[in-house]
Amino acid sequence: MTYPFAALPENLAAFTETLRRLYGFRIGPGELHDAARALGVVDLGSERAVRNALRPILGGTLDDVRVFDAAFTQFFFPDLAALRREETIATRQEPAPDGAGGHGDAEDARRTPSSTVEADDASALGGGPMTPSGSAGDRSQDAALVATSSYSPLEVETADAPELPRIDQGWRDAARVFVRRLQFGLSRRWSPGRRGRRFDFRRTLRAGLQTGGEMLSPRWLRHPRRAPRIVLLVDGSRSMSAYARTTLTMAVALATATMRLEVFTFSTGLRRATNDVRRAAAGERRRLDPRNHAWAGGTTIGACLRDFLNRFGERMVGRDTVVMIASDGLDVGVPDLLRDAMRELHRRSGAVVWLNPLLETEGYEPTALGMSAARPFITTFTSMTDHAGLARMSRLVRLRA
Repeated sequence: MTYPFAALPENLAAFTETLRRLYGFRIGPGELHDAARALGVVDLGSERAVRNALRPILGGTLDDVRVFDAAFTQFFFPDLAALRREETIATRQEPAPDGAGGHGDAEDARRTPSSTVEADDASALGGGPMTPSGSAGDRSQDAALVATSSYSPLEVETADAPELPRIDQGWRDAARVFVRRLQFGLSRRWSPGRRGRRFDFRRTLRAGLQTGGEMLSPRWLRHPRRAPRIVLLVDGSRSMSAYARTTLTMAVALATATMRLEVFTFSTGLRRATNDVRRAAAGERRRLDPRNHAWAGGTTIGACLRDFLNRFGERMVGRDTVVMIASDGLDVGVPDLLRDAMRELHRRSGAVVWLNPLLETEGYEPTALGMSAARPFITTFTSMTDHAGLARMSRLVRLRA
């Protein structure tokens, strides 16, 4: 395995700069910091572990993830990449059709699907443990200059802040259907009602005072249905930026159908967005502040869920609560922390719904480390792309008695 620079930080900085310059990746200081943290918890002796740890952090979109392996091999295994190009040229039997222009290395990598076979081949060619070997002299200083000039903190501030969208009648109707179908059964307490199973003698006598003592208006007691509380946690990381508008639209629509709604955004930190969502549901133009809502950064799902349980779990999570998590499950945190948080949410709530937009992708399998840790504690695993999906999801949510 070839390292252009002497130390691991310089190689990481140079690799991310290559992704930005040649492949069009949008990588800022937050992603660089998360990547460094991820390398601190994985086994650096395993080339595949390093590759799998960096892929979800540095690849912000599905296209980025598809070309990441080719870019990784090109940077750390240039001999293998050159060998593959020579084999590709040698096996071409016919010239390219007229009108088909050539592509550079960046475009070829962009068109190459991701594969774990390249990682195996790279290890077989002597990649070995991912430990910096050798020194490149002054080139390490060049890498430091690259990192300083490329990862400006201004990039985070110029990220587009998500605006809470306005909803149409279709979303309002779907939200009402969803809330109405979330029935947790009857409460144990008795409450006054126009009809009921128990005669309320005291209230009937009081009502008779208005008719001269004649009990003409009987009063009843009944067991009311338990009104559900909905807690929506929206993943605001870079990999979810393409799906954020749909999730925020659902949040605003639910706010028009029920007051028992709490909305949070999380990335590397947790922020409460309930007030902004309610004001947007009332017709006000609202935009989330990325500095307050930790938007477009890395993802530590387990730490954020634990923070939610510690700060809000006591008064927001109960047997009448439906916890909805909108995330692709690409987590760089500690899996055990995510597993413990999901176990506690499952134990204390009435249902745990996980909305993963990648389920709409053909061939997708939820094999990411974060999804593997969370799956045993999810009661409903689905996706939602429009208001019809929200109405359809109301028939899929399973509630515990």
